[in-house]
Amino acid sequence: MAPSREENLSRKHVLPCPTSLQPVTAPAEALPEVAFPSELDLRMTEALESWLVRTPSLNTRENYALDVNQFLDFARIPSDHLGRLVQVRPHQVAAWRDALRVQALTNSSIRRKLTALRSFFSFLQTYGYCGANPAHSDFVEAPAVPRDGKTMALSPEDCRRLLNAPDPATPVGVRDGALFAVLAFSACRVGEVVALRVGDFRASGGHKILEVYGKGGKERRVPLHPEAFERLEAWIQVAGIGADAGGPLCRPPLSARGEGKDGFRRQALTRRAVQFLVARNVKKLGLEAAVTVHSFRVTALTTARERGADVIDLQDFAGHADPRTTLTYIRSRDRLSKSPAYVLKY
Repeated sequence: MAPSREENLSRKHVLPCPTSLQPVTAPAEALPEVAFPSELDLRMTEALESWLVRTPSLNTRENYALDVNQFLDFARIPSDHLGRLVQVRPHQVAAWRDALRVQALTNSSIRRKLTALRSFFSFLQTYGYCGANPAHSDFVEAPAVPRDGKTMALSPEDCRRLLNAPDPATPVGVRDGALFAVLAFSACRVGEVVALRVGDFRASGGHKILEVYGKGGKERRVPLHPEAFERLEAWIQVAGIGADAGGPLCRPPLSARGEGKDGFRRQALTRRAVQFLVARNVKKLGLEAAVTVHSFRVTALTTARERGADVIDLQDFAGHADPRTTLTYIRSRDRLSKSPAYVLKY
């Protein structure tokens, strides 16, 4: 007696092997319409959901889902008929890559999207699908990206100017000075800084540290430079938030024009607010407009590397999963200074 559909669904989720399928030569939009989702469609949907929830980071999930959905739209694969993914071939992925380039996306953005799609197909193989990965780099070459990232690094002199830009005579200025110092001396992401609680700043083994919750839910302890923790202690005292361990560390003032003299709200600064704050001070100092809040992170890693820090230590400091990612943050300021361009004479 053949097993019922309910018994089939209760078995281990293994995607059927598409051995009976012939290679597709027609474009995806020419595929025949199917009235109802098949069992393969259901299995693929379950696999996609499982792949997305694998990471605890909501931002990462949203970005991955967006990238895969963009490919599904391009390939004309309805969201309730994901079984058609078994018919995707490398030339379709390559066509998507080329279409993204026509849309003027940067190489790094295109590469990230291809990586997301490749990761999903790799997950499908682990899930039980025995077909090839059509987005694999052996089939579809991702566009090259420069070793150095695009974010501008500050010179030590300009970083010092930015650190000293906030007015220490006002509570908001004390807060901004502490915020800039944490960014410049910890190499933390802006999202990590605005997520900090007062209790995340503490002493440990003779060091003042931050308990940072990074991408993917990873936790790490970041030791603070004396200037950074001194500024933080001054800010906590001025704001009167030392006893509020569970409250946000960086807070907006109660009123826009009060400069914090009338107190601060018990809510976290947004990333956008910090980005605006940095941009305003960059403009005031006449620095390059390309300097952003992310420049603090790049500057910290670049400067530490120039002064002898090991790449593996920098990887741990930055919270990267791969040292190759860390290397993309390190700008070659010395290499530029020694360029042959400066010895040319005609």
